[in-house]
Amino acid sequence: MDFSLLEFVPDGIVVVDDQGVVVYVNAMAVDLFGWGREELIGQAVEVLLPARFRGGHVGVRRGYHDAPRPRPMGLGTDLAALRRDGSEFPAEISLSPLRDGERTWAVAAIRDATERRRVEAKALLYRQAQEEVRARDEFLSVASHELRTPVTALHVQVQMLERVVERAGSPPAVRDRVESLDRQVRRLLGLVEALLDLSRIRLGRMELSREALDVSALARDVAAPYQADLDLAHGSSVRVVAPEPVVASLDRVRMEQVLGNLLGNAVKFGEGKPVEVRVERTGGGIRIEVADSGVGIEAEQAERINGRFERAAPAHHYPGLGLGLYVAREIVEAHGGRIRARGEPGKGAVFAVEIPT
Repeated sequence: MDFSLLEFVPDGIVVVDDQGVVVYVNAMAVDLFGWGREELIGQAVEVLLPARFRGGHVGVRRGYHDAPRPRPMGLGTDLAALRRDGSEFPAEISLSPLRDGERTWAVAAIRDATERRRVEAKALLYRQAQEEVRARDEFLSVASHELRTPVTALHVQVQMLERVVERAGSPPAVRDRVESLDRQVRRLLGLVEALLDLSRIRLGRMELSREALDVSALARDVAAPYQADLDLAHGSSVRVVAPEPVVASLDRVRMEQVLGNLLGNAVKFGEGKPVEVRVERTGGGIRIEVADSGVGIEAEQAERINGRFERAAPAHHYPGLGLGLYVAREIVEAHGGRIRARGEPGKGAVFAVEIPT
């Protein structure tokens, strides 16, 4: 029988007679197994199998010839195949009976399944990693909510203690201790809120409640407490440059958070130097810039500074989780905008928010 048309099949083709003898192989099979065509023809097909499978395969082969039927490729069963050099590879095989009068041949189409297995293994690892990440984010969400209640209650109690100490005219040492306690509790509350925001973002639960918002007025409101702190500690200030009004449809609470995170970052890394907030209209929306004159950032840092847990300086110099800018970026992007950073070491940094209207 003429098997020459099988030469153009893109898979390795091995044709076996009813005695299990190879009667034809195409060029793809030659390349796949490393045997010469003349070397394979006339041999038992079991030469293409590892020795440990040959005995069992004889019975399978005979059973197939007794009741031949098509067996398509892709049924999920891979067989081990053997190359001439002794190396093994996973093979995916389809079988088709070919009849000529009373004679029947088994036509095996063979593919190397190594790459498919590798891709499937990577896909499985990816799915497992995704499941683990989601489980972690769910735990983070639950843990943050559980922490928030007692920390908030503690913050309220400390504020009440401050008022009691102030009314009682307590000694400076006592007031200093209470103020220090309040700072630490507020810092702890901020960390819990940052973790809550992270969990909302990761689980896709951050929702926006838009309203007509005057961004200029909002910038002044958010900047006021930072300005008071800087005036008290360093004699410098937060300056807001904003025309009246710059109105856009935004989530007030979330934009307060963005401005608060950017201003807090600028004050922290500004090392007591003045900070400036600029609000302006652009052709297609609004632009907010928060600029400081502090430690600055490298150009390569500017590309990744808004990522999770990214930091512009060591944690022991500037404490925090490194989540503020990441949360700000996610909020801005949820509004359809973007946030970018630029700066130079020792010459400060500028964070620019652009949101279309």
